[in-house]
Amino acid sequence: MNRVSLLPVLRAGAADTVVARKAIGPKVYDLDNIGYIDYLGGGGSSVVGFANQFVLDAVKKVLDFGVPTGFHVPQEADLAETLTRFLPWIGTWWFCRNQDEAMREVLQWARRGGKNEIVTLSGGAKLGAGACLGSTCGDLAVREIASWNTDRIIGEIRDHAATTAAVVVEPLMTRFGLIPLQGEAVKAIADACREVGAQLIFDERVSGFRLARGGAAAWVGVTPDAAVYGSALGGGFPIGAVGFNIERTEVEPGGDEILAIPHSVSLAAAEAVLSILKNDTTYTRLEERAAQLADGILNLADRFNRAIVVNRVGSVFALYVGVNKVVTGTAARRADADAYRRLVGGLRAEGVLLPPAQGGTGFVSSAHGAKDIEQTLAAFEQVLLRFHQEDLP
Repeated sequence: MNRVSLLPVLRAGAADTVVARKAIGPKVYDLDNIGYIDYLGGGGSSVVGFANQFVLDAVKKVLDFGVPTGFHVPQEADLAETLTRFLPWIGTWWFCRNQDEAMREVLQWARRGGKNEIVTLSGGAKLGAGACLGSTCGDLAVREIASWNTDRIIGEIRDHAATTAAVVVEPLMTRFGLIPLQGEAVKAIADACREVGAQLIFDERVSGFRLARGGAAAWVGVTPDAAVYGSALGGGFPIGAVGFNIERTEVEPGGDEILAIPHSVSLAAAEAVLSILKNDTTYTRLEERAAQLADGILNLADRFNRAIVVNRVGSVFALYVGVNKVVTGTAARRADADAYRRLVGGLRAEGVLLPPAQGGTGFVSSAHGAKDIEQTLAAFEQVLLRFHQEDLP
C-alpha cells in the first residue's frame, strides 16, 4: 500500500509552514533536519524556548512517578502558591486541562448572577471552540463590540446593563496580529463594568507571563475580577488557569462546574517555567531581543523603501506590509496580504519562520540570542534586496 495514502489530511494552511521533526531553543527542524529560526512560538507558549532543559527535567521527574491523569497531585498547591507570588491580586485559582477550557469555565462562573450575555471586543482573540461554539455557550449569548472606539464600547455596556454578565477584554487584541488597547481605554471599560455590575475578565491566554510577571493587568494598571491564563504558562504543555480577584468570595465550582484536573506533567512544566520567569533578567532579555528584531526590520524597510509596520509589546509582535500605520482592525485589513505572503515565503527559504498569513502574531523567546536576531535580519536583508531587484522596471 502507498504510504502517502495512509497520511492524515493536514489542516488547512499546513502547507504554509514546515512539518516539524523537533524543536530546540529558538529553532524548529523539519523532516530533513533543516533548522529554522522560529517566531511562531507555539502560539506564544515557547516563552523560554523549545525543549528547555529545566522544564524537561521537571517533566521527566514527574513521569518517573507514573501518576495517571484524573488525580489531585501536590503540584497543584505548589503551582497556586508560585502563581500568587507573581500575581498577588489573585486569591483563588482554578486549574484546567487547557486554556480554552479555562475560558469556558470562567464564562459559566460569570453567569451565576442571572445575566446571560458575554461581551467581547472584535479585535480580541476568539474565545475558542472549547469556550463557545458559534455565538452561544449553551444558553450564554456572546456579543461582539467593534473595538478601538472607547465611547462606543462604554455605551454598549451601559445600554445592555440588564443582560451583560461579563466583559472579556484581551488587552493585546491579537485577532489582527497585535493592536493593543491603550491603558486609559481599559480603565474606562473597567469603570463601566463596575457601574453596571458586570464582571471584567481579562483574556491573558497570550499576554499572561509574556509581557511581564504581572501580565497585561500590570501592563495596563487595571485589576480585573478574573483572568484566564494558558499558552506561556505551560511552556508548550497544555494547561489553563483562571485567577479570581482576592475580593471575589463566591468562586467555588458549583453545579456542573466540576473542573477536570490538568495532568501532573503540565503542572510541573508550569512550575518550571515560572521558576525561570521569576528572574528579572529573563524579561530584560526578552525585551532586548524583541527590540533588536523590530528596530532592525524597520531600518531595513526604510533602507529599501518598503512600507512595513512592526507593532510590538514586549516579546509579542506583528508585521504589516503595504501600510504606514496600524492602530485599528480596519487599518490591519488594508495591509497587503499578498505582499506579506511573498515576504514570509522568501524568509522561509532563508531559514526564518514568521506567521504565514497577514494578521498573525509573532513571538520572541528567551532562547533567541543576539546572533539569532542578527541572522534573522540578514535573511530580511537578502529577501528585501531580491525584491528590490525583481521589482525594478
